Amino acid sequence: MNFILAGLNIDHAPIEVLERVAVPTHSLKGHLGRLATYAGGGVILSTCNRTEIYSVAENAEVGVRQLREYIDAVAEHAGITGISEYIYTLTGDEVAKQLFGVTAGLQSIALGESQILGQVTRALQAAGEAGTVDPMLSRLFHAALRTSRKIRKETDLGRNRTSVSSLGVQELQTTLGDFKGLRVVLLGAGEMGKLTARALRRYGADDIVVASRSMNRGNILADELGAPQVAFEDITEAIAEADVLITCTASTDSVIMVDVVKEVIDTRPDRKLSILDLGMPRDVDPASADVAGVNLISLPELQAKSVKSWEFREKAAAEAQDLIDDGIRRFKERLMGINSEPVIKTLGARMEQMRREEVEQTLGQLDGLTEKQAVSVEKMTRSLVRRILADPISFLRSEEDSGAEVVQKVFALVEQSETEHELE
Repeated sequence: MNFILAGLNIDHAPIEVLERVAVPTHSLKGHLGRLATYAGGGVILSTCNRTEIYSVAENAEVGVRQLREYIDAVAEHAGITGISEYIYTLTGDEVAKQLFGVTAGLQSIALGESQILGQVTRALQAAGEAGTVDPMLSRLFHAALRTSRKIRKETDLGRNRTSVSSLGVQELQTTLGDFKGLRVVLLGAGEMGKLTARALRRYGADDIVVASRSMNRGNILADELGAPQVAFEDITEAIAEADVLITCTASTDSVIMVDVVKEVIDTRPDRKLSILDLGMPRDVDPASADVAGVNLISLPELQAKSVKSWEFREKAAAEAQDLIDDGIRRFKERLMGINSEPVIKTLGARMEQMRREEVEQTLGQLDGLTEKQAVSVEKMTRSLVRRILADPISFLRSEEDSGAEVVQKVFALVEQSETEHELE
């Protein structure tokens, strides 16, 4: 079996495309069911800056084509076509390198963010619950998660607490100068909303209003912040009284339309509005950026800022790369050991059977052999078999899958009928 991957990310695709193929957590089950129909299954990892599908296939070329077809189908269902130029594909070891790098946070907008660990874990769990994850693929994901935790413990990435939320809040602070005295409306009370709220507090925001389409979830975050809450139905009035709007919902469509933004500005033409849109898909109609008095920041702008810090990114990546390489090497060793163990067991059983037959035949031909001498023959033949098997076993545990096939044929471990079938 071969590891395969197809995906899109913010580096290779316009956000207009990326947001149409994004898969919200609440839609994962349905998408995984359709993925199973197209490509037999896999794991869908969809974050704020990427949607990637990991799977396995007997024929890598066929498998990759099926993943591409699935992504095209998702895009067409969302009303867009012609996205093939933005889809990248990987096979074999390159898939492992990609997953390990992504899970370590090396490809996140906020370098090394810890949120990606939870996203990868949830993607794997969803695939497990849907029955679409192959055991070999599951082992790859678990290995990537283990290595990511090790990287965070042993390198500077673990000390980098930056998240997409805090990057966005930093960018707002750069524009506004100071949050003190400014009213901030935070729309979204999920995981991203909580991270954003904490970042706002760290950067001095003292007037936060929470809004959410889920009153219960909004209530929990509002209580945590000691902040007021407004109903989603009253969001326009709340924005009209705000200096900053931050959105981070899990909606599949825009929740703040340009007409709403225009209406707000019309009521207060001399007061500017800064908007930070952390949603994927975007929560705010992008046309809002053209409204006079509005400063709209979304994920592409944050990505551009992040890319500028290449010196730090390269240093952190270099520190983590050795651990990633080691993690991949260990994973391959374990995987090849798992794949070859049945062959090793069969080979050992066959050699033991042959040894026992020869010993019994030889001892039966010898007269006057003492019990001590018979035990010595047993020990000697067992030792000889172990030495003979040492190299084949080492070969099995260090070679690719084809090594098992070679050993099976050399030692005639395949069934006679299978051999004859191959010769026909």
